[in-house]
Amino acid sequence: MRTKCLATIELCLLLMLAACTRQVVVAPSSRIPVPASPPPAVLALSDADRAFEAKDYGDACRAYEDYFRRAPAKDQQDQALFRLGMAYTLRKTGADWPRAQTVWKRLIAEYPNSPLIPPVELILSLYSEAGQASTDVKLRDDRIRQLSTELDRLKKIDADRRKTP
Repeated sequence: MRTKCLATIELCLLLMLAACTRQVVVAPSSRIPVPASPPPAVLALSDADRAFEAKDYGDACRAYEDYFRRAPAKDQQDQALFRLGMAYTLRKTGADWPRAQTVWKRLIAEYPNSPLIPPVELILSLYSEAGQASTDVKLRDDRIRQLSTELDRLKKIDADRRKTP
């Protein structure tokens, strides 16, 4: 059961990653002035997106955090928050669910109209259900151990009674 929950979570994460690819809009270049150098926040976001797309989630986490320190405006922060949460869950060193949840709850609080809210809520609910299923299995296993111990104790008492005339 736990395996099914985890497989469902992984499938949802992969589908959401595929849906969050960046699309580039090409504008006519004859009238658009080219800035000398992009602001540091834009460079940080670009580095973060590049690391995320290369599946280097550790670097992506650091770059997104750098982006949030530098970004004065709210431009593209909902997508950056979403990807930061995903990067925390997909790191090679292991998923950091508490940090991912914190990031996603920030996304929900700061961008209630973001199109990324439904996938985030789905991920959070699936994670919660998987945790509950894991807890239920653990409680069941503990209860089985308790009952087995009690049964062994009762068997011993019964065996001792049979020995006594």
